[in-house]
Amino acid sequence: MPEKNAGYNAPILYKAFAVLEDIARTPAGLGVSELARRLSISKSTVYGVTQALAAIGALTYNARTRKFFLGPTLARLGNQALAGMDIRALVRPYMEELRREFNETVFMGIFAENGITIVEKAGGRQLGIDAPVGTRIPPLAGAAAKVFLAGQQEEVLEGILRENPLPRYTENTISDAGAYRRELAQVRRKGYATDYGEYMPGVNAVSVPLADHTGRPAAALWMVGFSHTFAGEKMERAAAAALRVAAAIGPLPGQASPSPPG
Repeated sequence: MPEKNAGYNAPILYKAFAVLEDIARTPAGLGVSELARRLSISKSTVYGVTQALAAIGALTYNARTRKFFLGPTLARLGNQALAGMDIRALVRPYMEELRREFNETVFMGIFAENGITIVEKAGGRQLGIDAPVGTRIPPLAGAAAKVFLAGQQEEVLEGILRENPLPRYTENTISDAGAYRRELAQVRRKGYATDYGEYMPGVNAVSVPLADHTGRPAAALWMVGFSHTFAGEKMERAAAAALRVAAAIGPLPGQASPSPPG
């Protein structure tokens, strides 16, 4: 395991992290000149660092504003780190609470560029919807994807949508980019997302984000049921209950003891 002050020195790495941390503290983004001035690093060095970070997806660049923002690679790495933390023990009792109240299956998942991975579940009715822990869901599928995408910075969202054309899973799938963006805007206003047979025919879902300390979605909870048992007023009550649960859980911990699924 690496030790602090072990005699190793990589100045450019420290500068790269300084750039990332400064941009992370500035939601409006930063340009090369601003970074150079704030960090007391030459513009040529900042330019080289930002270009390298952008090339691996750690930063995204807005050509109109000439500013850099944190990129999707950092979101993926952060969520993969979160997967190894003991958040399941924290969230599981709340998932069971929702399962008992609504008798539908409740999942928790984390998001990466290549999809959403189920890391915990609480099974509902005997003949309900089921999927094992470890199942990966496509990145633009269903209610869980909506809450993740709705919580991203605009530049990150645009990059994900640009690289992942909207699929059409069912006749209810929102496959028009403009309509999907309007749906995400509605998710931001309401604080939760719904899926009325958009990913699987005859299957509805409600999802809420579980935020990290920055307020961005680190994980998601979603409840799933067949349309004949989970619709209308029941889904509205489920959304309200899930929002209460997310508020009770609060920001997910940045550090915890690892605990393998199962």
